[in-house]
Amino acid sequence: MNSQAMALDLYPSESVLDGWMHSFGVYYPRWNAIRHQNSSWSKAVILAKRKHEAVIERFGIIIASHLYPLLESGENYIITPVPGEQERERCLFQGLERCVTEILADCIHVGLKDKNSVKVENLLAQVKPKGKRQHQCLNIAERTANVRNIYAVMNGGRVYGNNIILVDDVITSGATMAECARILRESGASDVMGVALARTVRLSQPEVNHIGAMRDGGI
Repeated sequence: MNSQAMALDLYPSESVLDGWMHSFGVYYPRWNAIRHQNSSWSKAVILAKRKHEAVIERFGIIIASHLYPLLESGENYIITPVPGEQERERCLFQGLERCVTEILADCIHVGLKDKNSVKVENLLAQVKPKGKRQHQCLNIAERTANVRNIYAVMNGGRVYGNNIILVDDVITSGATMAECARILRESGASDVMGVALARTVRLSQPEVNHIGAMRDGGI
């Protein structure tokens, strides 16, 4: 599995969902056993979630190679991770390990050809627990409600007027990333671009517009 992950193609067959939200490859959940086993990308995502740093570094190179042409010359960007579940506890306890999205954000930054206009900062924190885990929600409306107002911007001064690149691991419905983007935009972000390792294959394609609203029938 590790050798497959290291050999991932720099140009996956699917790289864009729509508008501001981008994914790099698709993820077949393990309940879809045959497709999951035949997808090196899906197995590599599992390794990344387990914090296999060599795999995350490889994903960072892949995302950076696709992201770089999208960055506008003369503009400044801040890469920031979607907070992991442990982020809320980090406000209370010191010394917790970094979450996957933090490691991935750093690896994307390392993989960029020109880093002068791009910085990496943790701009978001999870300040309230989710009512339930996202996979326990039955539809997009429940997923959206489950993450509503659970995140906060930690440094509004750094957000205002800047272009933010929001990093997550896997997009399922897009509710988490859309909520983080909403908070960043309300804090004055000039633009928000969402990137993730993969989108989860479900029954239908997502519908994402350019201001981040999701409609029923998400992935």
